[in-house]
Amino acid sequence: MPSPARTSSAAGEGLRARRRRETEHAIHAAAVRLVEGHGLAGVTVDMISAAAGISQRTFFNYFPSKESALTISPPPLPDALHLRLAHGDPAPRATLTELLDVLSAHITDDVVPDRELVQATFRIADRHPELRAALHARFDAFEERVREAVAERMAAPPADPRPRLLTGIALAVTRTALEQWSLGAAGDHASPEPDLRQCVDLLHTLMPKP
Repeated sequence: MPSPARTSSAAGEGLRARRRRETEHAIHAAAVRLVEGHGLAGVTVDMISAAAGISQRTFFNYFPSKESALTISPPPLPDALHLRLAHGDPAPRATLTELLDVLSAHITDDVVPDRELVQATFRIADRHPELRAALHARFDAFEERVREAVAERMAAPPADPRPRLLTGIALAVTRTALEQWSLGAAGDHASPEPDLRQCVDLLHTLMPKP
């Protein structure tokens, strides 16, 4: 049984992580809305900091540039989801199913994306190819951490392509669902969960059980 001190420490770390995510989100939201209104060239770090209610020094504690503030990445998987992903049936199909479930839970339970903000982020990235590339690079960093958990689950050696392939498939499904949700392609849902379910179901139809 965890000691009270350890439990308190874990709770404190969880609270600090949540506050950091909230500040990061506020900076990102301010950057996106300013760029939507003034264009990328018309926005400065000072403007973003003022709109987010922080100092310029605090801004640079979170992002190295205004461009990076526009390409926010998913937060790391919580420990509980990471452990769930890293342990279990190592068979590829079971691992992919678990991976899709974990990513769906992470998006709908922990991240809680703002639909208008996601829409605006994609619009800005579409207008600026360098930002689109940076956005994908941020997702790549998240993908690498997920892949490591999958490799641990499968006890896969470094040269084994399965963890990278399974992670790539699952994140492609997740990314497609988020883009579909942001565009309202499958209906006007407040949460991306229905779009995630639809994309997961489509994947299963494309990959029927043997």
